[in-house]
Amino acid sequence: MAKPQPQLVSEPSSWARTDWAPADLTTAWRMAQGGNLSLAADLVDSMLADDRVQATLGTRVRGLLGLPLAFEPANNREGKTVVRALEADFWSFAPEESLYQLISWGLLLGVGLARLDWQEGESGRLLPRLEVWHPRNLGYDPQRGAWYVQTREGSRVEPRPGAWWLYTPYGPRRPWAQGLWRALAVPWLVKADAVRYWARDNEVGAIRVGSASGPTTDAAREQLARDLADLGSSTGIALPEGYQLQILAPSGEVWRSKEAAIGWANTALATAILGQNLTTEVQGGSFAAARVHDAVRQDLLEADAEALATSLREQVLSYWAEFNFGDARLAPWPRWETTPPEDRAQQAETLNRLAQAVATLAQAGAPVDVLALLEAYGVPLASSPTPLVRLASGDRVRASSGFVQGQLYTDRLADRGREAAPERLAALVARVGQALEQASDYEGLRARLLELFPEVQPDDLAALMENALLLGELAGRYAVWSDVEG
Repeated sequence: MAKPQPQLVSEPSSWARTDWAPADLTTAWRMAQGGNLSLAADLVDSMLADDRVQATLGTRVRGLLGLPLAFEPANNREGKTVVRALEADFWSFAPEESLYQLISWGLLLGVGLARLDWQEGESGRLLPRLEVWHPRNLGYDPQRGAWYVQTREGSRVEPRPGAWWLYTPYGPRRPWAQGLWRALAVPWLVKADAVRYWARDNEVGAIRVGSASGPTTDAAREQLARDLADLGSSTGIALPEGYQLQILAPSGEVWRSKEAAIGWANTALATAILGQNLTTEVQGGSFAAARVHDAVRQDLLEADAEALATSLREQVLSYWAEFNFGDARLAPWPRWETTPPEDRAQQAETLNRLAQAVATLAQAGAPVDVLALLEAYGVPLASSPTPLVRLASGDRVRASSGFVQGQLYTDRLADRGREAAPERLAALVARVGQALEQASDYEGLRARLLELFPEVQPDDLAALMENALLLGELAGRYAVWSDVEG
């Protein structure tokens, strides 16, 4: 690939048309069909003065350029070296303001045009500085099947690869047919007319039509006609002698039609550019929905990133790699990170509800596999789970409450025994244990305890019976030591 010779041309001066009518939209489309984009480009230029077009387009384009950018090396050994060089060079030859203009033209008109001015940078490498041109100077010759650029010098030059960048996000074939200008033209014109007529109504005030009758002198009639025409800028009028003036005013609600037209147009403009209207027209409780569809519809954002990355690599970075490293195949791939960031608050709320659901199911005795459930929700698990406490028998703690209560009683008895005389504790446990071994049923145990403790009071006997029964369910301290797995 040989280095392209610079095309020493200058951009013609552009001018913005201010007055548009419905017939002009049809004319712009017919001219574009023949490859002449001058009128369509002027129409887009006028649209950029609209507040809704400017705001929503800025949201879409700046939203893309504001995403994290990384460069993926080509599939070769030298890729990492080339990536480091491109990271150092990229923003110096492709500043965000130039990319913003080029992407905007590409989205609205279907094609953006930039001249590549190759110069040596501070790093000693050749850099293709972007010079974005107004696309009214760009045309397509259907006979030759080739693009041309109109220069200030009056000549037509072909935008040669490596010297120009034609950004066509909707594809190279008739890109103007897919540009957003076709969807924006009608609502933009409706809004412009509604705003103009609304301002005119405010200027005139309550007066809409004035009619006068009187002598038929030609000079007097001409002067009166001029005075009536100036009612919008004048609050008073002097009638010729013999004339009578009648003021006709429509309903005070006539302004609502303009307001409705402007509202419809704003919604249509935002929907065409952003792919949805939640961000600009949040109504009532739809704030949460607006957060979900934040700014630009996700599929449009991803498509914009892919189109820009492909066009940039093929028409700019491949030549940068060729001129500086001798091989166009070394050109890295630019990647804008379009994956939405995780909503931490929503994630925390989901985990909180999950924990509540698991607790409710556990209380109901449902056999829930907690580890599998956590894994399904993407909760990271430790490589060595914390040991779970189970009974030595393998039974659930909730199903063996008597065993647990008995063990707690034994622990309490043992702890108290450390404070009392050990001999008395041992004797007491031995006597109760002997009663348990000799009794075969509840009544037998009660009779045996009365023999051992003849002076016990009824309330104390009841407590002694309860504790003896719990003690009979125990398997000893060793059983509890064996309950801990791991």
